[in-house]
Amino acid sequence: MAAFLLVASSSMYAQINKGQWLVGGNATFQSTKYGDGDAGKNTYFEISPNAGYFFADKLAAGLRASFWSDKDKSDDDALSSFSIAPFVRYYFLDPAQKVNVFADASFGFGSVGRDDKSSFNEFGIMAGPAIFLTPNTALEFALFYKSAGGDAYKIGAEDERQNRFGLSVGFQIHLGGK
Repeated sequence: MAAFLLVASSSMYAQINKGQWLVGGNATFQSTKYGDGDAGKNTYFEISPNAGYFFADKLAAGLRASFWSDKDKSDDDALSSFSIAPFVRYYFLDPAQKVNVFADASFGFGSVGRDDKSSFNEFGIMAGPAIFLTPNTALEFALFYKSAGGDAYKIGAEDERQNRFGLSVGFQIHLGGK
């Protein structure tokens, strides 16, 4: 009985093994106030669903879509964006851990604008803990860095990049596999 419990407990949180699927995403919210009065208020919201496959134990790759909206109170319309990015994710600790640490990198393409859309490219990295609430579901907190450039961020003939750093919260479901 003790041997069975040992084997069962070590495989209970083995959700990052080769052959499994990863489905979920993360969300970011930011509210900024600058200057005096109500005109200097900005709201930013981003949601990024993803799907991936574990090609090796602790290593997944997949595709992430991102949608964001950026609205200044002084503007009538929000600035919106859509992008698609392949990603690679690695979990550092043993698969049997209830809390694991991951790092994630992506590079994608998209469009941004109000009426006339401009193209951009973006790379991002994020890392943080994944807390497995059940053997197949994880709550994630990640620090991220994203850098975007391309036509959407040109000022005159100069290529400029927009760089962002922040915190996101995510939820992942791990399916199939061993």
